[in-house]
Amino acid sequence: MKYLSYTIDGFSKKFPLEKSAVTIGRDESNDIVIDNDFISRKHVTITPRLNSFLVEDAGSANGIFVYNEKVKKAELKINESFKAGEIVFSFETGETTEFTLSKEFRSSFIKAVKDKESKKDLKKTKTIESIFKRTETKILHKGLRLSTFTEFLSFLSQTLNEIPGFGALFLVEIQNATMIIHLSINAGQDLLQHLKEILEKNPVLFRERVPLDKHDHIVTAPPGRFCTEPLNLGDNHGCMIYFPQNDRIEKLLGIDSFFISIAKQVELLYKVFEDKRQKTRKKVKETPEEIEIITNSETVKALILQAKKVADSGVFVLIEGESGTGKELFARLIHRCSQRDQSKFIALNCAAIPENLLESELFGSEKGAFTGAYNQKKGKLELASGGTLVLDEIGDMPLNLQAKLLRALQELEFYRLGGSTPIKVNLRIISLTHQNLEELIKQKKFREDLFYRLVHRTITIPPLRERKEDIPPLINHFTDKFCRQRNRSISGYSVKAFEALVNFDWYGNIRELENEINSVVNLTDDGERVDFDILSEKIKKNIVSTKEPSPHPPTPAPRGFNLKPERETIIDVLKKHDWNKSRAAKELNMTYHGLHKKMKKMGIKKQ
Repeated sequence: MKYLSYTIDGFSKKFPLEKSAVTIGRDESNDIVIDNDFISRKHVTITPRLNSFLVEDAGSANGIFVYNEKVKKAELKINESFKAGEIVFSFETGETTEFTLSKEFRSSFIKAVKDKESKKDLKKTKTIESIFKRTETKILHKGLRLSTFTEFLSFLSQTLNEIPGFGALFLVEIQNATMIIHLSINAGQDLLQHLKEILEKNPVLFRERVPLDKHDHIVTAPPGRFCTEPLNLGDNHGCMIYFPQNDRIEKLLGIDSFFISIAKQVELLYKVFEDKRQKTRKKVKETPEEIEIITNSETVKALILQAKKVADSGVFVLIEGESGTGKELFARLIHRCSQRDQSKFIALNCAAIPENLLESELFGSEKGAFTGAYNQKKGKLELASGGTLVLDEIGDMPLNLQAKLLRALQELEFYRLGGSTPIKVNLRIISLTHQNLEELIKQKKFREDLFYRLVHRTITIPPLRERKEDIPPLINHFTDKFCRQRNRSISGYSVKAFEALVNFDWYGNIRELENEINSVVNLTDDGERVDFDILSEKIKKNIVSTKEPSPHPPTPAPRGFNLKPERETIIDVLKKHDWNKSRAAKELNMTYHGLHKKMKKMGIKKQ
């Protein structure tokens, strides 16, 4: 069956394309009703054809986008997608059994939607340009309350990334005839190369602005449309360069005037922070950080929405992902967004504690329970009652202890070691693992009954190498963090250093990237830029190896891969699972969308 898939509020949804025409909009009369401020009452009409789908704009306020181009209509095929408002819709195929249950409840679902719609007032569709005025005010007001210019740039990156279809932006400066990147937003490798070409051919950009409608003659390499604004950054020339998402979007959104306004705010706040830095050298105190997950990835943004959605439900959650992907940060986010946020957040690493001590850590002990038990000790289960208990590396918990934990979860009470009085608890457990628990069950290393007690919802975090778009904002964030800790200023990154960091695969994920930025901040003098030579050897060698035709140097393979070429391995796993992408992605330790993108990039199709 052919169907339309999309993600909303962090959850994936599917709609079968069985009718002669399917409509999408906010009004209850549509086939797919989406209550979103950027979706019009009548937004899109989809007409299935023999081997394609005709997608037409139904007179919406924000339009529809195909391959980042705004279109009135487009003919799309299976595995192609379009964007309406903030939501991406993809055409897929699957078995009809997926929709059996939804058909049985369709009538009651439609009634629930109608009841919901009848209770609320009609509202106008928000146009994307309505965000801009609000964003300008937010940037200035919040920017003036921050401590450093690098902290402001990190905040600016996150704020501009929240604007749908914003495009890409660079803040660059010339120091001693060398270009330094202070900030990059939505910057891919093609744009980095294009930026260098622009600045090499047009040094005048640092001294006068080139309007959007007068620069087509400057360069021919795509994307050829951009606008610039010169900035006064101390004694040096600097500028902001903006690349629209497509040729027409700047006219649609009035991005030109908004861009100039942001540039002026950057210039103003640079002067403010420089004055502060010159007047005082007092150590900046660390303030407690909020639970903030830095990302540009649509996949991770959807996971954040899903985490917030399940937070209030009280269900037990399993968070999967490689080491260093941020599993505990997601656990803290769930705790913070739940009704238990005023109670304790307790974490226990099941792999870091010897087996003979893990039981007392979990359940506690009475005085004299064993040699060395001189006092009564409360366990993590007891301490976390009413709050959230995180069991890190749950796959490493010994089998005998798994049985005792299962009983405690079933009875909601347990005994301390050596105790005779039952301890009643109110528990919410979040489990973390880098392993495949279902595979451990098959190997008899993890109890299946405990799995179903602990896992009501699973969140799988993709590795950093599958979401390269997250590397630039993470560089901004960690640079600011360590500069504030050490009361120093980093003027930016050389292009070569920045490219090396973006192109590295980071098998240690975010933790490895954080350690690298910590190192370069420590080794860079106050006020200087980060040059390529200061990076660690493994990153510099990676740049060399990518330029040489010789075989790749040995690097750790991600879990799920062997020594075969990656393309061959993916095909083998897909064949093993009869081309079921969900099961194949799980074995390869990838997200479904990550596998889909790799298949498209490598030209892998079902034979």
